[in-house]
Amino acid sequence: MALIKTIDTQKLSNWLKEGKKITILDIRPIAERNEWYIPNSIHINIYESLKSGNVQALDDVQIDNQIPVVTLCAGGNLSKFATEILASKGFDAYSLEGGMKAWNYAYDTAVLEFENFKIIQIRRVAKGCLSYIIGSGNKAIVIDASLDPSIYDTIAKTEGWKIDFVTDTHIHADYVSRTKDLANYSGAKHLMNSNASVSYSFTPLEDNELLKIGEIEIKVIHTPGHTWESTSYSIDNKVLLTGDTLFTDGIGRPDLKADEEEAIRKSTALYNSLQLINTFPDETLILPAHISQSIVIGQPIIAEKLKKLKKSIPALTFSVDNFVKSILSKLPVSPLNYLTIAEINKSGDIGDFIVADLEAGANRCAIK
Repeated sequence: MALIKTIDTQKLSNWLKEGKKITILDIRPIAERNEWYIPNSIHINIYESLKSGNVQALDDVQIDNQIPVVTLCAGGNLSKFATEILASKGFDAYSLEGGMKAWNYAYDTAVLEFENFKIIQIRRVAKGCLSYIIGSGNKAIVIDASLDPSIYDTIAKTEGWKIDFVTDTHIHADYVSRTKDLANYSGAKHLMNSNASVSYSFTPLEDNELLKIGEIEIKVIHTPGHTWESTSYSIDNKVLLTGDTLFTDGIGRPDLKADEEEAIRKSTALYNSLQLINTFPDETLILPAHISQSIVIGQPIIAEKLKKLKKSIPALTFSVDNFVKSILSKLPVSPLNYLTIAEINKSGDIGDFIVADLEAGANRCAIK
């Protein structure tokens, strides 16, 4: 059989950014494919056939042999067999190192520039997780870090910024926060809403407090509902970072880590928080902490004006009774491992857990 070539997530990301013509062949079981996938990849239902060692499993696959092909599985093992078969047929074939678990940490960036500040959106493309570096003058704050601290530090230094503050919009339940690690790595002050129930020390933030970052002030706005400590951040009423309270395609779910009675209380709190957000100017740009689907490498910044969301998200116009009844009637399946992840984020200690295993799968924090 032919030599097996592999490709890492960084090189594949670069190829996609460059617009290089490639075929990404997803050989995972359909249930895993439905959970999350690389946009524009092709899925073929040959997992069991390959697993049994069938070298003819790819005989009927119709793909252009003049275009490089990258095979993808969950962990990067079975895809090597698929790559070996394709290479023997004359394809320029590669196996994605680490598979979808590795692609979970692939990221790209998008930028918003204003007169006296810049926002860099860092996107984990597989899970749709969004974190932000907001910089002004030579100072910066990082919100909702979900990747290795060195990534944020490098981006900030490239921009000539020193990270003064780090924070999370809330205690996340679908990925392990890297904010505490980033605080330790960068020496930044770790901020959290004063309602946050965590086991580590932080500098508490109060509702309507102002954070000075270079030439701007960021207003802290307590927006409970998704979680009790959920916080949004406003910059000059031009931009509102809403965490998991308001997305560009839905609203945050209020039921995680809650029994029925508490879910109702949290739903009412969420309604009130959304009503508060509704009082912002229509031109306010909403920047959420997630998007519900995988991100296409290089796509524009994920943001939307509030006036458009008022038209596209019906729940923003409901009465409180209809709101609570509606959202509790269409809750999605809970995120995988969310209780374990939430406990890790409360304790600040990963322990012996393998984070890549815990975080596998799409986020499920939105109600549409």
